[in-house]
Amino acid sequence: MTEVREQAERLYRKVNTFVLTCVGEDGYPLTKAVVPGKHRESLSELYFCTNTSSKFAAAITMNPKASVYFYSRGIKWQGCFLKGDMEIVTDLGVKEKYWQDRFKGAYPEQSFTDPDFCVLRFTPVSGRYYSNYHPVDFAV
Repeated sequence: MTEVREQAERLYRKVNTFVLTCVGEDGYPLTKAVVPGKHRESLSELYFCTNTSSKFAAAITMNPKASVYFYSRGIKWQGCFLKGDMEIVTDLGVKEKYWQDRFKGAYPEQSFTDPDFCVLRFTPVSGRYYSNYHPVDFAV
């Protein structure tokens, strides 16, 4: 299992396509593509940036159950599905850590202190890694 987790970690660090899903207010899945956090330490805790005013952020405050999917479509298709809980981070130190200058145009205050700048912390409980036509479940 450790080898599968290590492969998923490597994939996590190299890809830039992340899709998040949560339970919408109507009980149906709500899915969106997001910008990954600029720091990617491990699969134990993943960070993403979005808007506080988004439907996704509102849904997370009502139900933290969520999933993350990321993948690479090269010669070899690889993907990883993670299931866990998501929360909105209010700690300004964490928000500053994940702020990127390229976000300035999207926020009136042009800073991590803008009330609409939202950092999401995802804590997975399990995963499924897919490579070479073979899926493998693993614990996180």
